[in-house]
Amino acid sequence: MSITIKKLWHKDSFRIGVFFKYDVEKIQFLKTIGGVYSKTHTCWHIPYEKSVYQKLKNHFGSLIIESFEETVTPSLPVTGKSRDLSPIAKSDRQLDLSKANNPEHKAANVQLDQKLRLVLLENIGKYWLFKMQYHQQISKSLLAIKGVYWNSNYQCFMALRNSKVKQAVEEILGVYPFFGDDYLTKETTYRGESIRIAPHKEDFAWMEIYIPKLVAVHEKMKRFSMARYSKIKDCYLLPAAPIVYESIQLQMEVLQIKISNELPAAYLQAKHLPNKKRIDLTKTKQNLLDQVPPSGQPYVLNMLDTLLALNYSNSTMRTYTNAFIQFLRHFDFRDPDILTQQEVIRFLGSLMERGLSASTGHSMVNGLHFYYHYVLGKKEYDFKLPRPKKEKKLPVVLTMDECLRIFQVVDNPKHKLLLLVGYGAGLRVSEIVTLKWNDILFDEYKIHIKNAKGKKDRMVMLPYSIVQSLKIYKELYKGKHYVFEGQYAGEPYSVGSVQTVMREALKRSGLEKKATVHTLRHSFATHLLENGTDIRYIQQFLGHSSIKTTTVYTHLTQSAVNKIQSPLDRLVDENNKKKLD
Repeated sequence: MSITIKKLWHKDSFRIGVFFKYDVEKIQFLKTIGGVYSKTHTCWHIPYEKSVYQKLKNHFGSLIIESFEETVTPSLPVTGKSRDLSPIAKSDRQLDLSKANNPEHKAANVQLDQKLRLVLLENIGKYWLFKMQYHQQISKSLLAIKGVYWNSNYQCFMALRNSKVKQAVEEILGVYPFFGDDYLTKETTYRGESIRIAPHKEDFAWMEIYIPKLVAVHEKMKRFSMARYSKIKDCYLLPAAPIVYESIQLQMEVLQIKISNELPAAYLQAKHLPNKKRIDLTKTKQNLLDQVPPSGQPYVLNMLDTLLALNYSNSTMRTYTNAFIQFLRHFDFRDPDILTQQEVIRFLGSLMERGLSASTGHSMVNGLHFYYHYVLGKKEYDFKLPRPKKEKKLPVVLTMDECLRIFQVVDNPKHKLLLLVGYGAGLRVSEIVTLKWNDILFDEYKIHIKNAKGKKDRMVMLPYSIVQSLKIYKELYKGKHYVFEGQYAGEPYSVGSVQTVMREALKRSGLEKKATVHTLRHSFATHLLENGTDIRYIQQFLGHSSIKTTTVYTHLTQSAVNKIQSPLDRLVDENNKKKLD
């Protein structure tokens, strides 16, 4: 039985790491001698004791012992070009997830399919679809197979549903079976049936899809995330974009259903694919209006229209309007213009009396101030609202070692890079997802953050250690505009997806701190301050309007706190010196 052991430093103590191929009997034995599985080190570990080691040796016989590599707490270099951590992967192909080229992911006896993180997707037309982590050699071998293609729109491999293709792909991946037996010959076809695609006269950004009364065809149409069904016209509505039309062709090709295209020339345009910002704003507006009865909708609609006209962000629109709806609900949706100042102040007092936070109170004051000042246009109206006193809370900060642990457990190149960029440049999550390739100035090692919070631009550092990774990532994923693209081609990654990446990484790292993507920004500022960076530069990097906002990090720097001695300790030291004298 092949067992490899190695001395590990885990959770402030030495442990014996045990590496082996998955085996139920071995796991059962390790549990009897105090074995615990570590997601961080991807191995089982037991107490670093002579008696435990002897039990392990007696049970398994010969053991392969790897040398111990002492872990050094990372620190910010002060010389050379590196501003932050040394490169996460020290090879030309930093994003290659092979064992040889990505040392921080070393794990003993990990199966190939686990390294590749293979995911089989739903079939599209006559193809099987699957995703995997990028591997240069395996990707090249797959694309050499006749019938296997790379789809840049869906960011996945497409394999023709053929027995020979199945055998060739599974041989390369080393997974038997990986695909099912749903070959093309076994697919039900509807020869003679047809669908009709016509223009949508009410809005040329959409097209009408008329389909036969077949369950299989309806199910395929429902898979389109942007599909809407019109009961009046008895048809599906889809964006009139070329990529959507191509997807319909793929879906119908395998069913042998003909497409009758009645669209005029140049009707299909890429700009008809819904813009993410437009989708978010429209969805937010409708959700907010649905919360109020007809009697209150005119007030809320005026609020929303004014916020949109002044180009306020989706987040601010949601915060202000939710607060305003709560205010209207308290007064049974009476006209806010006839309410007295005393009534409003009494309402704000009731919020604090119910135990709501000061932040909620400030949001309410801001929402009401916006409505009276901008919606009603009463700029001369003296409406002084009391603001609740804010609680001063210190943000959660990760140590540099904890940041490194989080980065090391992320295998997906895209996910890993977005966390590295967020920490290495101190970006907000909204700035990460809206980052464009033309904002990254590779020659100057800078990132131009445009239209950030408060509609402000700023210039931040581009860490030298991730420049090569970014270039390789750009070469592999061929993004046109955004660095991190999302569900729709040419549209940014969603904020929720980034938070999910961070949440999963935190879970796999084994850290117990409650951290978010914004915690990486706090950690960036704190680590710069600990390294002696002037707080005025940190203020510029973070994009703070006031230096007071940045000074919160002075309370978090461990290096400064550790140098301060308690007066009690000094008193005891002096007393001890007198006794010695």
